[in-house]
Amino acid sequence: MERKRKFLAGFLSMMLALLVGAGIPAVPVFAASGTVYTCAIHPCYAHPVTGTIEDSGGEANYATGQGMVDGALYTTGILEVTDGGEYYLTIRMSLMDYTSGHSFWVQSVGDSGWSAPAMGATGTGSDNNGTTRDICIQVPSENCVVRGSMYVEPMGRDVIFYLYPSDFTEGNNTDMTATMVTEASGADAASAQSDTAGSQSSQTDPSVSASASALQDQEAADSTEETEPETEQEPAETVTAEPENETKLENHIRDAATPEPESETPSTDDSTLNGARGLSLSTEGEAASAGTQTASAGSQILVLVVSVTVSGLILLAAASGVIYLFRKNWYRWGGGDDDE
Repeated sequence: MERKRKFLAGFLSMMLALLVGAGIPAVPVFAASGTVYTCAIHPCYAHPVTGTIEDSGGEANYATGQGMVDGALYTTGILEVTDGGEYYLTIRMSLMDYTSGHSFWVQSVGDSGWSAPAMGATGTGSDNNGTTRDICIQVPSENCVVRGSMYVEPMGRDVIFYLYPSDFTEGNNTDMTATMVTEASGADAASAQSDTAGSQSSQTDPSVSASASALQDQEAADSTEETEPETEQEPAETVTAEPENETKLENHIRDAATPEPESETPSTDDSTLNGARGLSLSTEGEAASAGTQTASAGSQILVLVVSVTVSGLILLAAASGVIYLFRKNWYRWGGGDDDE
């Protein structure tokens, strides 16, 4: 029976690795206590703090790049916070059939450097655009920025993007799997206190407990008989104390920074991802370029026709003036004598 169980566990692990794929390793499940939060994921083409764009598309392609990132990232994720102070952010990516080579770096909000985190795939699925994948990334805290890179096959190059979490709500309200936190926060401490109390109770002599209880009751009765209340005391107000160890997760980023547009020149990148949740090749650049070339050719033809027309009129006027001059002075110049 034990051999069968080991064989089944190994077979399931191998199938999970095959489903997840070789590009992103699978994350093993650890039995750690902590808290799971549902959070919002904000996809960004520019760095959400500085507004810098690292992708080669540049600021001229900001609208197209932001649409591409919106289509590749889901806007809901989970954050696992262990009692040991570790943070794991799980995101869901779409368009996995058109992208590959995913890699990530993390930093705390306000830092300038990046660090390579522990990461891995925790699940796969599908949507209207094909395959999806859940990716778990270890982050320094909830106040973080994640930098991502992926190879986009229709564009034939790597694309750089960013994301950050916010709006944390306790509990996993998604269909994503929490792989690090598998027990509620404080479960180990509560269990240890329960065991300690049970052990102390079992070691106490019943006769001693009964004697102590009787003695306390007798002292309370004597104290009540000897002391009479002078005035009636009003009942004290009940104050509800909030738990001291409760912490509210918060990201310091309020609104993602965006770059200032430098020019209104339309994008000339012919291979781009367009639309939320959609992948297509953009032909707007070709259409705009063709329209500009047509207008330029038409204006050149118009200038040429006008130039030829004006030149012809000038030549015609000059020839008419010469003929008129000759006809007026014909006899004066001796043209009539020759005819006689």
